[in-house]
Amino acid sequence: MKCKIFGVIFLLIIGGCATSKYSTAEKHLKKKEYKDSIVSYLKLIEPHVRDGKRYIYYDKEAITGIGIVYWYMQRYQTAAKILQTVVNKDASFGKALFYLGLSWEGLGNEEEALQVYKKYPFIPVSDPYRYVLLGRMDWLVRKKISKEIQLAVQNEAQLNIANFPEKSVAVLYFLSLSDDPQWEPLQKGLAEMIITDLSKIEEIRVIERLRLNYLMDELKLSTSGLMDENSAPRLGKFLGARNLVKGSYMVMPDLKMTLDANIFETQKLYTPTTANLEGNLARLFRMEKEIVLRILDHFKIELTPQQRERILEIPTENMMAFMNYCRGLDAMDRTDFEQAQNFFQNAVHLDASFKLAQDMLVSPQIWEATHNNNFIRADYDVAQLIKRIPRERARIMYKPPDLVSTWNRLNCMGAYQNAGFIPGNDTRKTFQEAEDGSSLVPKLLPEPPLPSLK
Repeated sequence: MKCKIFGVIFLLIIGGCATSKYSTAEKHLKKKEYKDSIVSYLKLIEPHVRDGKRYIYYDKEAITGIGIVYWYMQRYQTAAKILQTVVNKDASFGKALFYLGLSWEGLGNEEEALQVYKKYPFIPVSDPYRYVLLGRMDWLVRKKISKEIQLAVQNEAQLNIANFPEKSVAVLYFLSLSDDPQWEPLQKGLAEMIITDLSKIEEIRVIERLRLNYLMDELKLSTSGLMDENSAPRLGKFLGARNLVKGSYMVMPDLKMTLDANIFETQKLYTPTTANLEGNLARLFRMEKEIVLRILDHFKIELTPQQRERILEIPTENMMAFMNYCRGLDAMDRTDFEQAQNFFQNAVHLDASFKLAQDMLVSPQIWEATHNNNFIRADYDVAQLIKRIPRERARIMYKPPDLVSTWNRLNCMGAYQNAGFIPGNDTRKTFQEAEDGSSLVPKLLPEPPLPSLK
């Protein structure tokens, strides 16, 4: 028993020493004693001369700390050089990447900062800065697109579609023709899926979905307003695309659906390439993949087997999970971060392997902290949050959503019963591999036989 107690005390002492290693430098920084903070960090890396050359012992936390001190001193160029040395050696160290991005913002180079923040997927999920980078990247992208759309609208007369890449395409929101409003979230979900798949092909320039959001806000357009064929050239100019994909869908009460998509070349007036598909809701992802392949065929792009396999990968076999993902996208567009996270959490709860939804699981606190026009304020808010997030529990999750409410139970027992769950380890099959029996929703049963007259 004494040995166990001694072992626990020893671990606590070791843990305390580890956590206090940088505390002196951090206290100096908090008091704005920048020179003392740098000296404290330098003691940890012990600069020395060997064979006429100056060396230091590599400590990524200490060197990053020095870079942060220079950032606080607003010596952004020096901070960027120091932090870049850490990133060159530890490309997945989120803290160094975050302050490297902030240094570029301090230098007024938001484009370079954006390239830094885009490296968030390479950071381990246990590092809270992964989601900080994602949030800051989203903020800069939104700022950039908003400015570009406003500038395009102001200078419409100078825009020339011929200046855009020949294989550039924007995917507009699909129009829902269904009487039931529960299917409206598919408008953005379908567009997002097509954009995601097309983005896997380097030969095509795919316009971000956010750009369409800002254009609709700027022009006060509704989804139905996007369907006007006469507006195609103007939309193409504003979005920076020679080609537009627009379409509609209808889900019937028996869960059968139709899906239409048109590919417009904005400079030509003849009938666009058209895809008219129909089937039950279980074929939704198959139909979406067929539309993507039609678009690629329109561009005369021949896929390698590896490219085809990536495109035909189905993100989830669970229709309820996908619908929650679609609702989450809509909430994000309305900047309702908390509601969006509830929807994304629902999606992951229903399908733990749904990577698109997993990647969007960021706490609203981090999202709001990083969405700040003042990057210095963003740093302060993020620093306060990081202190409250244990490293081993970096991802702030909501408690499991209320999926056992009466309404949800009845919903699941009705049209969605067994919708989307396929037992087994490998549910990420392409639709060519999936069997008809692995449907997203139950097959419709035939009519019951009539009673015998005998």
